[in-house]
Amino acid sequence: MKDEKINSKAGLTAYVASHTGRVRGNNEDNFTLNCISKKIEFQNVRFRQELSQPVVAAVFDGMGGEANGEYASQIAAVAAKELYKKVCGYSDCKVDALANNFVTDANNKIRDFMEERHCNSGGSTVAAVVVKGGEAYPFSVGDSRIYLLRNGALHQISHDHTLAQRKVEAQIYTPEEAMLSTDSHKLTLFLGVDRYKEGLDAENYEPVTMRSGDSLLLCSDGLYDELTKTEMERVFSEQPGDPAYALVKAAINNGGGDNVTCVVLNKN
Repeated sequence: MKDEKINSKAGLTAYVASHTGRVRGNNEDNFTLNCISKKIEFQNVRFRQELSQPVVAAVFDGMGGEANGEYASQIAAVAAKELYKKVCGYSDCKVDALANNFVTDANNKIRDFMEERHCNSGGSTVAAVVVKGGEAYPFSVGDSRIYLLRNGALHQISHDHTLAQRKVEAQIYTPEEAMLSTDSHKLTLFLGVDRYKEGLDAENYEPVTMRSGDSLLLCSDGLYDELTKTEMERVFSEQPGDPAYALVKAAINNGGGDNVTCVVLNKN
């Protein structure tokens, strides 16, 4: 993995790791950490960074075939850098509004890319968080997830925008049946779904007041498809020095059937 370390005075420590896994030939995942994202030619990435607020962190899982998925997630990751600039520039602007503007902008840019290629197959998920003033504002589109680790216990914040989750809400599936269903990765919402560019909203979740020792985990489905919540908690407990890399490594060791990307934000 590419290894880099950047330091500055901060109250948050970010850990990032991304890997193609054992099966896929390329990495369609991407991430944003403020103004950093993965270049397409870097299939595997690992780094740690100390951060001051505000912070924008996000994970993207591209879809639509090798090239389309890679570029869709990269387009979204670059658009998230603009979100970071807006968060820094407009201290009184509501994060919900900025998040919705971001997902609409990312959707439209992905649609423009697809139209240039005369292709309708392409898109990306996003799981993101904006941290400012000690508050974390999470939002997502698709089935990449956001978790809060507090006192050693992992709590899922985000909802999966999948057909399986809809069937759970309709009491057709139990949560256990949903995990094993072929509907578990049939997305009902993603960046690129709005073909006519009418506007797309993120699902915004309740803000989290971050306490010392808390961690936020953002990940693609390549992580939670391979590791149970209990297994992820164990990795956090046993490998606190670089939890993102340790989680990615554990997912690969458990099968690595998909690209896997993790961003961990730890409150110091």
